[in-house]
Amino acid sequence: MNYESMTIEELTEENLRLMKEKRNIHEEQRKLNAIRDRKISLAEAEEKASKMTGPERDALTQVLIGLGGIPSAEKFGG
Repeated sequence: MNYESMTIEELTEENLRLMKEKRNIHEEQRKLNAIRDRKISLAEAEEKASKMTGPERDALTQVLIGLGGIPSAEKFGG
């Protein structure tokens, strides 16, 4: 795009368009990062849980169920 050949009005419109596009991209990045962070946290928790002994896993499962953190004991093998 040749900005030099554009009028002031066209430049203003293009600037507004780019600002809107930037906001939209930022919002998508925010959504993407939130999902990525949640998946990383879940993977780390699953890795730690897989290394726990049966009684440790059972105790953690009961605590999480009590807090409403997981829907069922099956998630951690309880």
